[in-house]
Amino acid sequence: MSGISAGVGIFSGIDTRSLIDQLMAIEARPRMFAEQRIIAIQRQQAAYLDLNSALNALKTASGAFYTNKVFDSAKATSSNTAVLTGIAGTNATPGTYEFLVHRLVTTNQQLSRGFTDKDQSAVGATSFTFEIGGGALQTETRLSELNGGAGVTRGKIEITDNTGASAIIDLSTVITVDDVIEAINSSSAISVTASVEGDRLVVRNNSGSGTITIANSFGSDTASDLGIAGTSTGGTITGSRIRTISGTTALSSLNDGLGVNIRDGAADLSITNRAGLQIQVTLGEITETTGDPPVTTIVQRRATTLQDVVDMINAESQEHSAGITASIDTVNNRLVITDSSGGTGNLIIESGAQGRTTAEDLGIATGPAGVAASTVNGERLIAGINSTLVKNLFGGDGLSASGLTVTDRSGASATITISASALAGSIADLIDNINDQLAAANVDVSAELNAPGNGLALRDTSGASGNMIVSGTAATALGLATAGDSDGYIRGSNLQLQWQSRATLLSSLNAGQGVGTGTFRITDASGATATVDVTSSIRTLDDLIQLINSRPIDVEAAINDTGDGIVITDTSGSITGTLKIEDVTGTVARSLNIAGEDNEDGGVIKIDGSFERTVTFEETDTLEDVAEKINAAGVGATATIINDGNGSSPFRLSLTSKYSGAIGRMIIDTGALDLGLTAMNKGSDAVVFFGSGDPANAVALTSSTNTLDSVISGVTIDLNSTSDEPVELVVSRDNEKIEKAVDDFVKAYNKVLDTIDKYDSYDQETNTRGVLLGDTAANNVRRSLLLTAQSRPIGVTQDLDFLFEAGVRIGAGSRLEFDREKFRAAMETDAASVERLFAARSLEPNEPVEIFPGVFVEDTEDDYSELGVAEQIRVLTENLTNSVDGLLTERSRSLDSQIELQRDRIERINKTLENKRARLERQFLAMEQAIAQLQSQQTALGSIRPLG
Repeated sequence: MSGISAGVGIFSGIDTRSLIDQLMAIEARPRMFAEQRIIAIQRQQAAYLDLNSALNALKTASGAFYTNKVFDSAKATSSNTAVLTGIAGTNATPGTYEFLVHRLVTTNQQLSRGFTDKDQSAVGATSFTFEIGGGALQTETRLSELNGGAGVTRGKIEITDNTGASAIIDLSTVITVDDVIEAINSSSAISVTASVEGDRLVVRNNSGSGTITIANSFGSDTASDLGIAGTSTGGTITGSRIRTISGTTALSSLNDGLGVNIRDGAADLSITNRAGLQIQVTLGEITETTGDPPVTTIVQRRATTLQDVVDMINAESQEHSAGITASIDTVNNRLVITDSSGGTGNLIIESGAQGRTTAEDLGIATGPAGVAASTVNGERLIAGINSTLVKNLFGGDGLSASGLTVTDRSGASATITISASALAGSIADLIDNINDQLAAANVDVSAELNAPGNGLALRDTSGASGNMIVSGTAATALGLATAGDSDGYIRGSNLQLQWQSRATLLSSLNAGQGVGTGTFRITDASGATATVDVTSSIRTLDDLIQLINSRPIDVEAAINDTGDGIVITDTSGSITGTLKIEDVTGTVARSLNIAGEDNEDGGVIKIDGSFERTVTFEETDTLEDVAEKINAAGVGATATIINDGNGSSPFRLSLTSKYSGAIGRMIIDTGALDLGLTAMNKGSDAVVFFGSGDPANAVALTSSTNTLDSVISGVTIDLNSTSDEPVELVVSRDNEKIEKAVDDFVKAYNKVLDTIDKYDSYDQETNTRGVLLGDTAANNVRRSLLLTAQSRPIGVTQDLDFLFEAGVRIGAGSRLEFDREKFRAAMETDAASVERLFAARSLEPNEPVEIFPGVFVEDTEDDYSELGVAEQIRVLTENLTNSVDGLLTERSRSLDSQIELQRDRIERINKTLENKRARLERQFLAMEQAIAQLQSQQTALGSIRPLG
């Protein structure tokens, strides 16, 4: 027998197990006390956890005044929420603002001709191209761009035609030149037609003769600003030039909005005069750092207007006595550089090094050889009204071919040469030049824009049945050449107007949604990889191109040949590898259309990020298939099929831009297939007039969405509907929000005290003690909070010194009480002082601490020169709850240590009890064994019989 296995001894009859258990229970009383002590400590821990939670809530509530700028809280109240509403942020500028919502934003939608079915017959499509954001040869010139950027005063004009009929034309709400033309031409009271010719407006009597008069009306200068005020007896008023440049013309508006490539801190232009003296002109920002500690000062701000460019060139020339003078030719819309140095060499104007295009963008580049002349007349910098520049065709290479031979369907033929001025001018000039020459030669063919708007077309108007024949270098370049066309209409090819340049802002891409920030990885064809980190400091395509080209791999980034994106070309020399670009974080590469891979093709490995997207179809694709493939391609358009219920061809393909406003307009080129697209909605910006109920006196605002974000600082305005009546938006201090923050602070403060009282208590009726009764740490928290709440703000000198003066006082039970009326009175009297009382916070600069002679370490302690009362409470709660050395943290650690001590004690007691139990079991076992032996002996003795 090795131990007690049964409850009752076999020989003794004693219940040894119960006896041992009773003896051990007596011995185990110290363990029970230790376990009870752990439970008590754990209750304390739970109490401290509850208190810590309350303190953290107070920390948030007290810190909110500064962190959330509560005292800057504002609200926007609309007089007509059905028209517009506003949301005010903490930096909103208070005031009363007046708006007139003239037009809500619309989205470009194009509808095809009808088809007999949607899922049975093949459409015959091969490929469609979609381009959003640029590429159109015709634009809408805003009135604000006219007269050298001075714009046009909106108002009313009076027109009298040759019959003596007159009409007042209200131009107080017009935004573009097209709006002006539409307003004039839609008047039924007069018989006139307005149109655009080059840089001017032309208004004609429909009769073609007689007197026509246009005058300013109701005190406005609108007719004068439009260049059409006056009287003509010949039936036509040809306006003065209003599409001009001036010193105030923004550089960003030049070259069809391509702008001018400028970099900070280095020369953008290099000009060598005819005497051989070279000057370097920096148009970007120049800074200078001086002093100790260093202070950076802006010496020169970046050029933003043409006058800035002229002044910077002339200042640099004057400083070096170079004899170079820059000026603005407003007649021909160009810059002029004049050399008066007296030298006989060539005048050389070039862009700065490292990929700059500044001289080219300003139209004054001469090339490395220069010109043997003392004057450089630059290229035209802006297109005519509603047009684009010919020099931007073919990705910026322009059109040089000029020969064109046209035979109309009647057999009349002419060979013309497009003029040099037309090739250097606008697309409208090019079309007019072709048409003028063909008309003079009695050829019944006219040039116009093609249906997609990305090229030209020729239309035969002879009425004959022969073939139209077009040839010549210009015809080939424009995609108009044909050996014989019997339809009387020739649609030219996509002329690839450049609309992206090195100066293009990344934020303007993707219809103004930008490309975001993030990183992407480039793997060149040799297998080398590099990561490109696009941060918010990368603002332009030039910045991005420089960044990519600085990576230690064999690739080169540039603007692509079509001028509608960037191209990444592999320069490793590999013909078997793969160039790969993939996003790592964010979607920058995808947004730039360069995410993907490419293998060698014709000796070149490249990824072209063109924003002209192509969708390819099968010959058997139905209308439904076409819609599905467009939607799957992610080209920025949504395709749907509608059934208009009309006739035998009720099914139409609807194509809608994913981007609203004018910037979301689509160029859809369906190739050889005539889809018969009609613009159901061209896509227009929202128009709002700000500052006056009279649009003529208001500021015109436009937006590509129905939201205005930057009109009033800190206020977002949502447009809900149009209205002929102005709407007031009142931006004021949001007292309700401020008072709620104070109330939250008071409640959070009192919650801490309630929590302490909950655990630091004694119930006489039940004789129950709170788990933190008499606890020093809890009492210290209570005392510290009470003292801080009654203190003055640190470093703040003002009449308002205590919280009670602003309506927050100590009440019964040391609880805070919030008197809203007194608080409101204080806010009305001196809101700034109330804010400082609560939320003042100013850090002293941290100076290095010398720990050994010559050895300094950074001082990580925060020292405040100013600290409001709520901020002091925040600092106090941070110190109390600090996870490293906070009071409650230290107390929690102390309790953890006590629990560990009790657990160690229990472990020791358990070992002692185990030993005692084992000893008792051995003793009882020995007793049983002894009894068994005695019984055996007794039995033996009882078996002895007497002798005899």
